[in-house]
Amino acid sequence: MLQARYTILLFLVIIIEGYVVLSTELLAIRQSIPFVGSGTDTVSIIIASVLMPLALGYQVGGHFKPVRIFGKIINIRKKLILNISISALILLPGLSYKFLSWFFPFLTELGISNRLGQTAVYSVLFIVIPVYLLGQTVPLVSNFFNKEHLAKITGKILFFSTVGSFLGAILSTLVLMSTIGVNHTVTLNFVLLAILVISLAKKKNSAPVILTFMVALMAIGINSNGTMRSFRFVKLNEYHNISVLSLKNGDNHLLLNDNYSSRYNRETGGKHKYIEFAERVAILPIMGSPVPKDILVIGAGGFTFGHQDKKNTYTYVDIDKDLKNISEKYILGEPIGENKKFEATPARAFLSSTNQKYDVIYLDAYLGGVSVPEHLITREFFQEIKSRLKDKGILVTNFITSPNFNNVFSRSLDNTLRSVFLHISRHVIMENYLLWNDDPANMSNIAYIYRHRDDYDAGHIYTDNKNTVFYDTPKSKFVADQ
Repeated sequence: MLQARYTILLFLVIIIEGYVVLSTELLAIRQSIPFVGSGTDTVSIIIASVLMPLALGYQVGGHFKPVRIFGKIINIRKKLILNISISALILLPGLSYKFLSWFFPFLTELGISNRLGQTAVYSVLFIVIPVYLLGQTVPLVSNFFNKEHLAKITGKILFFSTVGSFLGAILSTLVLMSTIGVNHTVTLNFVLLAILVISLAKKKNSAPVILTFMVALMAIGINSNGTMRSFRFVKLNEYHNISVLSLKNGDNHLLLNDNYSSRYNRETGGKHKYIEFAERVAILPIMGSPVPKDILVIGAGGFTFGHQDKKNTYTYVDIDKDLKNISEKYILGEPIGENKKFEATPARAFLSSTNQKYDVIYLDAYLGGVSVPEHLITREFFQEIKSRLKDKGILVTNFITSPNFNNVFSRSLDNTLRSVFLHISRHVIMENYLLWNDDPANMSNIAYIYRHRDDYDAGHIYTDNKNTVFYDTPKSKFVADQ
């Protein structure tokens, strides 16, 4: 009976270690998004900082032999406890938003402003060592099993380790982050590490037990709802840190991952300038249309675009299912309207699942800075958008980029859009537009506008040899009188 309970404990250690490593990887990616973005480049750095240390941990753990340090023998059990304790201590700041909100700006002050460099420094300091130490768990634990049935035991160890990794990948993201929140998902990792140390330790009042217990308590405090409310967070899910800022003038701001996403004043109806511009050119002219128009909004934000329009039919698409309830409660102060529906799904998945075409498509899925979803910036995506426009349908976009094409991103974006949408217009939504500004970091809301025609004539090029401008120019009454 005792042997069976001991075996169960060993397999439980393996499962929890697998869970914590995979959960740590995903949490590191999620917690760093507000600071370095969610691009495949930054994600690949974090994944690499998990995989290689994990492999080294397997290798080193398999060669471990008890050693004497400062007169005390460090056996396999003590090595396991020491590894887990050190890992918890390093991961505590590395997975806590409160610390990271100071750490990444500090890197910028040190001159490390490139997001790849910041991701690399973050990974080296807070991910590599804990994963390396936790990676030693499986080979260390294998020493406690009977070596007579090595193949059978190895299969079981790998099975339970993979089960733990599976739970870390699925449970932490699909279940915990979306229900109890990212902050409590982080806390759970430290509670599990503390449970491991307490279970492995013979003396329950030993220094490692006290240390990991204190780390778990600190994790509970640092990641508590009260601490998150100090950042004005109302929700932390797998996609966003969602916060709300209410000002004395009546403006309510919705912030997604520290980016100002929406502004709405319930008394005046005031919104962000770029939203008001888009409504002025695309919505106001069809407010009196006898037949309701079909309008698609990709990037719901605070659902402010078209909020006052009670006639036309709106479909809002956004990956974050929590945005609707939060916007209705904190931003709009009322339901979005019976003529509006919300699809909580990725934009490209939505476009692939429907053949419906729209009179107006408003594309506002870009938060700016480091938060540019790579899959929504490609020619293929824009081609999907174009295919969903009705004849004479209008596309209006909002990007945050250089108004003067002072960086490669702004030029490449413009090239990509024009490769799909012929004769698309570009508008700088900026009160103090300085044409002579050469700063590549100077950003503004940029609206692109395109009107689709199924029988569109792209025109031709005028040359000295062949010039048909006289025939092409519209013959208005004013021109005919000249």
